[in-house]
Amino acid sequence: MPCVLCALAALPASGGSGKGRGRTVTQALAELALHTKSSDITPAAYKAAKRAVIDALGCALAGYNSPGVGPIVEQMKAWGGKGEAHAWVYGGTLPAPAATFANSTMVHALDLDDVHLPSTTHITSVIVPTAIAMGEATGASGKETLAAVVMGIEVACRLGVERKKRRAHGGFLPTSIMGGFGAAAATCRLKGLSVEQTTDAMGIFYAHCSGNRQALFDRTLTKRIQPAIAARAGVFAGYLAERGITGPEHVAGGPAGLFRIYGSRGKSPSAADVSGTRAFFEIQRLSFKKYASCGASHPLLEATIALVKEHDLKLDDVAEVEIFGVGVNSGMTGVPWRDSRNPHALAQFCAPYEVAAAIKNRRMGPAEITNERIREDKQVDALARRVRLKNPNQFGGDYPGGQTIRLKTTDGRTLVASRDRDDALHPDLFSDDDVAAKFTYNVNFSGLCSPQQTKALLEALNALDKADSIAEFVRKHLVFETKGR
Repeated sequence: MPCVLCALAALPASGGSGKGRGRTVTQALAELALHTKSSDITPAAYKAAKRAVIDALGCALAGYNSPGVGPIVEQMKAWGGKGEAHAWVYGGTLPAPAATFANSTMVHALDLDDVHLPSTTHITSVIVPTAIAMGEATGASGKETLAAVVMGIEVACRLGVERKKRRAHGGFLPTSIMGGFGAAAATCRLKGLSVEQTTDAMGIFYAHCSGNRQALFDRTLTKRIQPAIAARAGVFAGYLAERGITGPEHVAGGPAGLFRIYGSRGKSPSAADVSGTRAFFEIQRLSFKKYASCGASHPLLEATIALVKEHDLKLDDVAEVEIFGVGVNSGMTGVPWRDSRNPHALAQFCAPYEVAAAIKNRRMGPAEITNERIREDKQVDALARRVRLKNPNQFGGDYPGGQTIRLKTTDGRTLVASRDRDDALHPDLFSDDDVAAKFTYNVNFSGLCSPQQTKALLEALNALDKADSIAEFVRKHLVFETKGR
């Protein structure tokens, strides 16, 4: 069978909001989202979609009771409205935009959700909650919902890849800027809208489009709701487009378009740039995360844990720690450990704390970043405050590359280990067994399920493409009798 993604590149300029002036980028993406039949999505893409949903839902269950999540759900319920989709874990039905917002917040709360490196987006935290909520609202099957996940990610990531090629600075948050276009596309696909309506929906989302890294730099809880803001806006845009609200056509290259005002340089992409021949779906390029922290320091965590295991080090064996290559004073993870009103949020984005926790625990998961654990673990706190952040040019000798830890032991040894991004986040690193193990750990951490229930949920997720109703799946597997752990 010829690849539908290749065939779409040859589609004529028609049937959308281009109004005779040639296909716009959003029209090309709308055609891609709607004209790709479920039967044209490859088995590899469906498998990747199930892996992505398993990972996202595991992250959501682990994060359901994290700081900020409960108040978000409570506020969505307080506003009420038409019951279209469930709030995961907490139960109750909400309007689709509100359910999407609450569930997206759960997925991203621990920063343990995947990353699409070619576009630098945490894309499933936007698309998976959108597709499941809209699947409930529209009576979709499991396979139709998975197809919406695939195509929502395809739209957002194709656009995101083009933006990353042209990125001028890192002040904008790619997840919340790019993700909403995919959320709008997934919404329109499940609602059965036209190309013109879907083009309008992406234009309407562009009016909402926002997202910067300041919430991350200030280590606030707002960081974990930014994908949710995009997801909700994408759903909202689809509903408005269905009712005839029109959106701007020239979202990409217009005088106030995405590629002119959102931190890009160079020529804006064309419709051909986002709809050309592909031998894969972008969902197949997702990277899964081992650690509940920013991916920017995952290579350092890999190096640290490998060093500790190789030499069987304990916290008392460590005299000094220096770390290199995490972008000192960049605002990401190269910042010192300090007192904070949001210790949970700081720990996820502070390489010294991550390293200290990894030395003691040989992992950096959800259990290591609860506020209670951070406040109680004085040993990790003390070591984290002594970790020294340095630039690679301060290494003093041949720098081994990547992100590096140099550790001096109490018996006088100097130990060094380095890892690069591919050592930590290459898409091929996570096997199906690894995805299942991460999911199982996360659900066990949540305390929501017995081991038997966790196993049954994993089996149901692996068979999601055979589910007749995504709404029934959610009611059976994702709603719990709980008000908090």
